[in-house]
Amino acid sequence: MSTVSRRNAWFALAAAGSSSAGAAEDILRLGISESLVRDVSVADARAAMVIWMKRIAEDLRVDLRYIPEVFESRESLSSKLKQGLVDTVAVNLLEYSRLREWLDLEEVTVPSQKTKLSYVLLVRTESGIAKFADLRGRSLLLLDSLHACVAPAWLHSIVSSEGRQSTGSFFSSAVRKPKPSQVILPAFFGQKHACLTTNPGFQTAGEPTPRILRKLRPLMVSPEIVASLDAYRKGCPSSIRAKVGRAMTGLASSPAGRQVLTLFQCESLLVRDASCLNDSLSILARSERAYGRNGDAL
Repeated sequence: MSTVSRRNAWFALAAAGSSSAGAAEDILRLGISESLVRDVSVADARAAMVIWMKRIAEDLRVDLRYIPEVFESRESLSSKLKQGLVDTVAVNLLEYSRLREWLDLEEVTVPSQKTKLSYVLLVRTESGIAKFADLRGRSLLLLDSLHACVAPAWLHSIVSSEGRQSTGSFFSSAVRKPKPSQVILPAFFGQKHACLTTNPGFQTAGEPTPRILRKLRPLMVSPEIVASLDAYRKGCPSSIRAKVGRAMTGLASSPAGRQVLTLFQCESLLVRDASCLNDSLSILARSERAYGRNGDAL
């Protein structure tokens, strides 16, 4: 699957129930953040979503109206939530933390995969680096992707515990790269002192090359992270919530649904109590307390 970064597009979906098409309680309006497709081809994302919408029409017997060309910016989602123009939004965790004022905070739909999402700060086994403080003045590569969207905040919270200095001044260099291989391999070959990536990405890299798992070791591991989710707006009708829940949690049961899950790099979607976000949100909160809402630029 191609991986093209396209950030200036947005997406909107409207679905109406066949029994009373046009009735307010039967209209589904979904906003998907552009951040969820920055790691993939927008054309692939668009095609997969059209297939998913057709699957909803067949399984739930609804009529669909949609504009498949576009994905939403956070500013657009915020405006539409304020106006009640979307019923459910698919966003990354940083966006969710900014939009909570207009969202139902009781229930969310989150990705599920066999290897739980967490972050690992990796160093070479024979490097002699025994603790985080040993990385002061060393070089770092940091994964920059949807699944790593909370990683800078986690790193900031660690650095702040070392004396509130900035992340940029703690390391001799801290550079972001979009692919796991671009951060893991330079650390593996000793070109950089450390790398910060996702644990699933680290394990995947080690499957064809087991030496990676032997030569690199986790210096620190984050709590389990929820990086993306789907949430309902406040006041969203229960009939809409039921339809969205059925559509999303049933994706893994069909080839079309599995294509959507593959696109967004997860195995299934689960409806969870919003408390499952607490650890991830706490990381953001600690970073904001130390560096402010915009964080510490790397």
